Amino acid sequence: MTETLHVRWKPGTLDLLLVTSPSGTLEWHALLFERTYGRSPLAELYLTGRTTVQREAHPAAAPRPRPMKPRPTPRAA
Repeated sequence: MTETLHVRWKPGTLDLLLVTSPSGTLEWHALLFERTYGRSPLAELYLTGRTTVQREAHPAAAPRPRPMKPRPTPRAA
């Protein structure tokens, strides 16, 4: 199964992108985006200011529970 990522420039920056997926929006560096998806989508981004790419959808990982710290036992006075 695939999902669509919508990509646009982060306002006021030259090298940061806002990548929106069904799970939310992340900030990516343009170099990382180019290494992952190639030059063609990055060229479209430079020309139009936005692009879309497809990626393999991965199931969301369940959050791992944090280990509980032992509570100190109250001292008798």
